Amino acid sequence: MSSQTFLSKTPLILIVDDDRAMRTLLKVAMEEEGYRVIEAKNGQQCLEEYNRAKPDMILLDAIMPEMDGFTCCQQLRALQNDVYLPILMITALDDQDSIDQAFVVGATDYVTKPIYWSVLSQRVRHLLETSQALQELQSLKYQLERQQQWQTLWQHLTGQLTKPFQIKSLLQKTINELRTLVNAQRVGLSQVNDKFLVESIEPGYPSVKTLSWDKLTGFEEYKNTYEAEQIVMIDLLSQTDIPQTAIAPWEQLTIKSLAMVPIMGKEGLFAILWIHHCQSSYQWESWEVECLSYLRDLLGLTTSYHFANIN
Repeated sequence: MSSQTFLSKTPLILIVDDDRAMRTLLKVAMEEEGYRVIEAKNGQQCLEEYNRAKPDMILLDAIMPEMDGFTCCQQLRALQNDVYLPILMITALDDQDSIDQAFVVGATDYVTKPIYWSVLSQRVRHLLETSQALQELQSLKYQLERQQQWQTLWQHLTGQLTKPFQIKSLLQKTINELRTLVNAQRVGLSQVNDKFLVESIEPGYPSVKTLSWDKLTGFEEYKNTYEAEQIVMIDLLSQTDIPQTAIAPWEQLTIKSLAMVPIMGKEGLFAILWIHHCQSSYQWESWEVECLSYLRDLLGLTTSYHFANIN
């Protein structure tokens, strides 16, 4: 059975050794286990290949000319943010000082030559599976933190519905928190028929108050989608099916991706919540879209019952 069976994707392994024959033997052994392989012949090339390819694991020789494996390992740990990257050092050195040094500079594990290939295979497999499990755990922890932040946002809105409040102030606070939550450069709420409500903008980005609401939201192009209460999500860097009539205003605003959320009132479409990411595209997770949908419903409830209080 291939070592890939228990991994969610085919891992990429970077083999670093100044001995071409050893690199070849390691490459063949790893490819037989089902892994993808790239190579480097010295420490400097290892650093360059790491930055270029972002491998899932590094097999690193300790003794190399110019930059040895210990120095290379230390520099890898200094320049990369992935603390779960497995670095397995392979060397003929088997004294306690060398082993201690390997772990001090950041090696995850250490094997000595001559290599027992079955042992190496099990070490590699174990390190990759452990790294993946730790990354998945970190991802779940991050998702839980984000979901708790969304819940705080919802609770703030629902808590205000039972007491008197100034709606424009509430909407402003809500979109301020939303912009921070989704790391957007611009978030706002525009009422249909060109009545601007609120916006929240990261410093250095222009306001859109002078842009008509229909141009801002691509209303003519996405009218049916809005009236069906569906969220519109667009990535201007990759999508090719965007109507040309809608693109120009968004490009002027240097938008990379945007989300537009219809807010329904008692008599139909009331407003559109728009979220602009201008630095890079934003990849919405499915759970985030569900959170955004729930926020849409809360905003619809809020504006429906308190529209008369808007100044």
